[in-house]
Amino acid sequence: MLRIIFVFLFITIKFTFPSYSETWFTSSGNYYSSKFSNLNHINRMNIKDLNTAWMYKNGFTSYKKNFFINNQTTPIFTGNSLILTSLDNYVISVNPSNGKENWRIKISNPTGKRGLTYFKGNIFVPSYNGVYVINETTGKINVLYGKSGLIGTENDVSLVPPIVLKDKIFIAYKKFITSHDLPSGNLNWRLDLNGARVWSGISFDIETNTLAFVTSNLIKLIGNTSIENDYSNSIVLVDSLTGRTKCKFKDTIHDHWDLDMVGNPIIVNLKTNDNQLKKLIYAFSKTGNTFVVDIEECDLFNKNYIEKIFVNNNSPISDQIYSDHQIKITNPEKLMNLEYNLEDFLNYVSDDKDNFDYIKHKTRNSKFGDSYIPLSFDYDVIMFGLHGGPEWPSGTYDKNNKQIIIPTNHYPWIIRSYYGCCTRNKERAIRKFDEFIISLSEPKGYLTYNQKCKSCHGKNKNGLYESESTGERYFPGLNGVTKLKKFHSLKNVNNYIFSHKYSSPADINEDELKDLRKYLKKRDNYLIKNNLLQKRAVWQLLLDKYGNFASKPPYGKLTAFSIDTGLKNWEIPFGEKKLKNGKAIKGDMNFGGVLSTAGNILFATGTPDKKIIVFDSLTGNELWQKELEYAGSSPPMTYFYRGEQYIVVNSSGGKYYGYEEKLGDAIYAFKVFSKNSK
Repeated sequence: MLRIIFVFLFITIKFTFPSYSETWFTSSGNYYSSKFSNLNHINRMNIKDLNTAWMYKNGFTSYKKNFFINNQTTPIFTGNSLILTSLDNYVISVNPSNGKENWRIKISNPTGKRGLTYFKGNIFVPSYNGVYVINETTGKINVLYGKSGLIGTENDVSLVPPIVLKDKIFIAYKKFITSHDLPSGNLNWRLDLNGARVWSGISFDIETNTLAFVTSNLIKLIGNTSIENDYSNSIVLVDSLTGRTKCKFKDTIHDHWDLDMVGNPIIVNLKTNDNQLKKLIYAFSKTGNTFVVDIEECDLFNKNYIEKIFVNNNSPISDQIYSDHQIKITNPEKLMNLEYNLEDFLNYVSDDKDNFDYIKHKTRNSKFGDSYIPLSFDYDVIMFGLHGGPEWPSGTYDKNNKQIIIPTNHYPWIIRSYYGCCTRNKERAIRKFDEFIISLSEPKGYLTYNQKCKSCHGKNKNGLYESESTGERYFPGLNGVTKLKKFHSLKNVNNYIFSHKYSSPADINEDELKDLRKYLKKRDNYLIKNNLLQKRAVWQLLLDKYGNFASKPPYGKLTAFSIDTGLKNWEIPFGEKKLKNGKAIKGDMNFGGVLSTAGNILFATGTPDKKIIVFDSLTGNELWQKELEYAGSSPPMTYFYRGEQYIVVNSSGGKYYGYEEKLGDAIYAFKVFSKNSK
């Protein structure tokens, strides 16, 4: 009987051994950015025996008050060693079977911010100064390449792994792309992206000599979005031989909401219903739209599923251009929507009157419930999308099951527009004189502000807008306030107390409030007359009374959709969260990533619960989980070494609100342990 079972298993599980092309030679797995492995030694039948093989710590974590950053580099495998990075700018080689360090070398900051590339004995490391070339065996700079081992443009930041061929290297900088000869490093061409940024990744198809990447918006919410040859918010295809743009397709038009396209585009070979073989690129946007581009035709494969939607383009802020339409892609199915539904959330918290009242008060001067709402100084905009839907880790192409699996985020943001002042040296000098004159003419109001308002709203009246790394604390800027509707909050003491209902207002009487209004009016008139006001906007998390996301969960999901139909095969909450009001929910924010394998399993990490979870890639059912010391911070990877398959997770914690403040420096390697080896 045992012999029969063994024969059955041998027949049904055909183990796949890797070739060079299947090793994890770049941080996205390969140049198709599929994050898929043909390895199946770890599979649904033995996943219960997965356990830690080794853990490596590089010895450095980065943390400063109100600022912290994690390690976002997925390690790569050379066939002989595993290559990692550290936040103190080391490239490190470790033994694949036990995690023992072979060598380390320090280079320029940032070191391999979002990945590395290996090619024939050398490691190519993006940095602030271009790409460093390091010999895999010795750990020394390979001076035979470029200028003493450095290729590219100095003093320009490259965040993502380069594409390396036998005699060429393609480097994605923040605002341009370059091609260089190897080993000389001589420049072949440079493509300027006119202000758009590449910060997620770049993919490559050698058969068509096509580079594919996605781009960011042009501005930080307020600014000029009307330029010629606009590359922003787009999927871009470039001829690698000439640097010529083959085609580009734009998602958000005149983006004032930070709705970048994100993640490595995923290249897929698809056999269509009429038996044609198509090479397609899947590219993702924070809006939830997925673009599918036919590489050879340089045309949208899913153009019949793209709808033009008409939106409000009437900007309440002068000199800001908005489009009267945007697009909605219905196939593949949208991964998220931008519209925030306040009523839905209020119904969700209706049994908690304090929280209900808090959110009603907090959103009283906001617009929501629609897409692409123009920004204004007189109201805030609430929406989804600033941390995704999809984010920079992108998804995985589960080749065995012809589906793309991608993590997404679903929690709300509030965009606040305001007038700033007095940050430049000249303006600071003018303001100093201004305060002196106004304090003489309105001494009572000046004194009231300094004694009762300055501690919250600031010396320069610029307020406080806490970032997504630390929370949602907010004290509005008061520059130009006397010309805005929000000045109504200072009309009388009752209005003042109501507007400060949840922020411990200072004890101000009617006379003091009157003096304060006179002082602010005189100051605003001076600032406007001297053209000293600056238009600014910031985004903040929208949290409820308890510090939880002010939307109905789940806050994070995993979605699998078919490349044949574009329809969702399954969608599940990703991660677990204990809310600050004591409730527990399924689905949390995530900034790690996913890996799929021929074992029909999916590895996912990056949630604040610090887990790596294995799912059945066919159904989305959970098969295994392990809590790490810190949250996963980049997509997992896998490799095969000396007869065993390993899964590797970069565990360094999360840099946003909702994650533990404690950051780490751990690399975990997992493998299957048989009963005899335990």
